Amino acid sequence: MTPQPNTAAASLQPGGSKIATYHFNSDNGAPVCDQVMSALMSCNQGTETAYGADRFTMNLAPAYSDYFEREAFVFPVPTGTAGNGLALGAVTPPYGTIFCHESAHIVTTEGGAPEFYSGGCRMTLLPGEHNKITPTDLDKALRKHGIGNVHHMAASAISLTQATEAGAVYRVEELKELSELAHREGLKVHLDGARFSNAIVHLGVTPAEMTWKAGIDILTFGTTKNGTMNAEAVIAFDPEIARVLGFLHKRAGHLFSKMRYMSVQLLSYLENDLWYANALQANQNAVRIASALAQCSDVVLAHPVQINEIFAVLPPRLSIALREKGIHLRPWNLGGNGEGFRLVMSYSDSPEHIQRFEDACREDAAARNVGPQFVTPGTVRPD
Repeated sequence: MTPQPNTAAASLQPGGSKIATYHFNSDNGAPVCDQVMSALMSCNQGTETAYGADRFTMNLAPAYSDYFEREAFVFPVPTGTAGNGLALGAVTPPYGTIFCHESAHIVTTEGGAPEFYSGGCRMTLLPGEHNKITPTDLDKALRKHGIGNVHHMAASAISLTQATEAGAVYRVEELKELSELAHREGLKVHLDGARFSNAIVHLGVTPAEMTWKAGIDILTFGTTKNGTMNAEAVIAFDPEIARVLGFLHKRAGHLFSKMRYMSVQLLSYLENDLWYANALQANQNAVRIASALAQCSDVVLAHPVQINEIFAVLPPRLSIALREKGIHLRPWNLGGNGEGFRLVMSYSDSPEHIQRFEDACREDAAARNVGPQFVTPGTVRPD
């Protein structure tokens, strides 16, 4: 399914009137935030040394080493797919396999990028509620696979997504347990952090505590969903992995000649804790939307609301009411009765659009005489 643009438009309503429409489809559709855009304009002055030798790119390692509280090696890339592919390619040989959740983004939505960047690796898929891998399932899979058996692909890495594709967040203790298990068997640990900042806000921990202190070897650091234009980064905490990444980064065509325009976004993202402020706003917007849905009967939340994503099954009457107020949602296969949707909030959602959503839910609840309640995952509210 192709999401509709997350922008205001106009649609005809009954009676021929027009109302501005808004799509809670994806935080990818949010605009570049003002601070990042200003930084881009400011760096567009004079000449700079090409291919990452400019002063902005040279400042990435010190800035991110400070952010992560230890030496960090930073490799800018334009997309999360490139980031995940490069990161996993750096720790997985062509004859290796990556253990990951069966619904991980690297499996379902990245066109075989890890296999491409590694030169032929394979995925070993694991189940898990809310798209989270458990230590028990990982241990079982490793034992079944057979470490060191030349008749099998070499067990090389595990890939964890924080937050998951279901919007769920691994606790730091869970990350540590999974990392310890992987390291015990000689595997490297990759973290897909497409919504890294949203997870940090939810957990109330530091970037260091959610990465290398929890055993993460390499990170795909996402920023585009949270306010930049086209800047992600592969961040290694191991100099040997970084050495390999340096060659892969160039060979894959991601050592841009005008790297300053990507690097300045990554620098601006950290300034004044922009990363935190934007993620906090997006998460708070999700809380408001989830609270509005909690007023309505027959709503089911398929997953816990922990970041800026909501997965909800709505009764048709409510989705129609939302559309009549110009709120369009992205259909999502969640099973059960009613219509499944994925809603993604961003830092840029306007109070007016949030209010319009809340109004529709309040009116629905009033019409059915239902008082405010809280919906838990997998429960159906009685009439």
